[in-house]
Amino acid sequence: MWNKVDLKSDQPCKLSYQFIKQVTNDYDQELVVGSGTFGTVYKGICENRQEIAVMVLRNIIEIDNKDFQKEFQNLRRLKHQNVVRLLGFCNETEKVLVAYNGNQVVADKMHKALVFEYVRNGSLGNHISAHGCSGFNWHIHYKIIKGICLGLNYLQNGFELSIWHLDLKPENILLGKNMIPKIADFGLSRLLGDENTRKTINAVGTR
Repeated sequence: MWNKVDLKSDQPCKLSYQFIKQVTNDYDQELVVGSGTFGTVYKGICENRQEIAVMVLRNIIEIDNKDFQKEFQNLRRLKHQNVVRLLGFCNETEKVLVAYNGNQVVADKMHKALVFEYVRNGSLGNHISAHGCSGFNWHIHYKIIKGICLGLNYLQNGFELSIWHLDLKPENILLGKNMIPKIADFGLSRLLGDENTRKTINAVGTR
């Protein structure tokens, strides 16, 4: 049942396609908080009212099923206050009827999604666009700069295999409680490849 999924578990959480559909209200456009070349980010709402960010990936040939699950296992280990936490993933294949040369044939339809913690205060880019640099006092400026540096250091040096962001920008820095910065989109550089990452989604938090 989708209301029994434990998103706080320390173990990798594999989620069903049915769960993804339910928490996004069957991909309700009113819940879209970001989009890009390779997918759409929805605000997901669990039955217990817990909010999550659901990144639904479009069908991408380059992502092999085994590679997808293996990479998730690696990314699931990441736990740092300045890195958006990856909570779960969906990787299911559905049999569907499609038209082919005038006939109906059975084909595989892939459903892939990543589930992250939901960061309520939006991106640093949105704050800069709305208020400019004057929107923060020096204490907040320092906290954001320091947090970004700590998060990057963790991604690059926290494990034997480094994670390079490749597309760090204000839109990929989300602001959490007490304006603590959290780096987003850090895992897509390895899931989608270097070139694909430069074109990826830039929102996991609110607009």
